[in-house]
Amino acid sequence: MVWLVWALVVAYGMVMLIRRQAASRAKLAAAIDQLEARAQARPGGAADRPIEVVSPSEVEVAARSTPCPLCGGELRVDEHAAETIDGTRLRLAHATCIACSSSRTLYLQIKGLP
Repeated sequence: MVWLVWALVVAYGMVMLIRRQAASRAKLAAAIDQLEARAQARPGGAADRPIEVVSPSEVEVAARSTPCPLCGGELRVDEHAAETIDGTRLRLAHATCIACSSSRTLYLQIKGLP
């Protein structure tokens, strides 16, 4: 009988631990979503808000100088490409944070190009 009570107490403790972990994960996910939304609202976060650079050689420099919005770490540019989005010629820098490994795309525009 004692072992049954002990097993029930342990099971209850596990259920409560799982609930707390789920609540913590939900809060963390909400915080990450909020940080991602803020990053998209900043210059370079979306195609309609590109970071302006003078030449293509500045694309990687500008992208690397933008901190990761999740942890503040340095971004490593994996590749950058030229694309036309809604009639505007942009450079897209696909980058990964070297600290937290989050991936993102930064939008840049070379001054003077349509």
